[in-house]
Amino acid sequence: MTFTSPADHNLYIRVKASLLGVVGSFVLFAAYLAIPPLGIFSGILAPFPVAYNRVLHGRLSSLIVMLGTTTAVMALFGIFAGCLYVGMCGIIGFLMPELLLRNFGGSRALFWTTLANVLFFSVGVFVYSTYSSINLQQLISAEISGSIKQAVALYEKGGVTGEDLELLKSSMTTAAELLKRLYPSLVTVMLIVIATCNLALLKKSLAKTTVNLVIDDFSSFRNPDQLVWILIASGISLLLPDSLITTPALNILLILILLYFFQGMAVISALVTKHSVPAFVRILFYVMLVIQPYLLAFIAGFGLFDLWGDFRAPKKQDNL
Repeated sequence: MTFTSPADHNLYIRVKASLLGVVGSFVLFAAYLAIPPLGIFSGILAPFPVAYNRVLHGRLSSLIVMLGTTTAVMALFGIFAGCLYVGMCGIIGFLMPELLLRNFGGSRALFWTTLANVLFFSVGVFVYSTYSSINLQQLISAEISGSIKQAVALYEKGGVTGEDLELLKSSMTTAAELLKRLYPSLVTVMLIVIATCNLALLKKSLAKTTVNLVIDDFSSFRNPDQLVWILIASGISLLLPDSLITTPALNILLILILLYFFQGMAVISALVTKHSVPAFVRILFYVMLVIQPYLLAFIAGFGLFDLWGDFRAPKKQDNL
């Protein structure tokens, strides 16, 4: 019979957790790279092994997962993919739980994590553009235009001709021009969504453990009241004729719409809990969110008007 000390046993658990984390994070991110449409969902979950190890097994275990996965991604997909993993998953998986363990709270941890991600990508873009002498804006524009041409070619092969084809080309050209202006905010929105999903998953997975993270209930989420003035300023700026003003305003507006969508969903979550809405109604509502884009805008508007309506506040009973 062999005996191991508690320290050796603890080390074994940490090493095993780190190795499993590397495998899990790598498989999820590799699926994201290899299967673009369906891989989006696995890409969202790729930071979770890093975050989970940070909370349960410490900073070193989390670093092993992040660096090990980065090395594996670089070896299989190249340096660019490795840098993409660090910016998209590594920072979220390592920094967000670090802030949560320092009692930053869920909203503040999301804010600083997203800011760190945006700064990482901004510096990376600047360094890449400087040393490669490649204009990133032109490169992105060329990639978007190329994707649009491929999509049009597929429709042509599918039998779409005449006015329908011309209408399709016009719509795709408009969408391409919009994407060329909105890609900074789209990347930011993607990072916010990934961080939010991992925060929710982290809270759920740690609910039955002894770890006590300061994560507020989602139904209590509320944007700062002053944020509405930035929303108003961005909307007014869109009326100006100068694209140097309207393009940043449009990007800011898209990010703010996402934040007010979150507030709208928080209000709905609070009302659903308060009125004990049946499970099948909630499932139907989430399905409608996926298939009906206009509902997203309605919920964002609902979140905005919560600033004045305060829909979650308990009703005051009149004294008889």
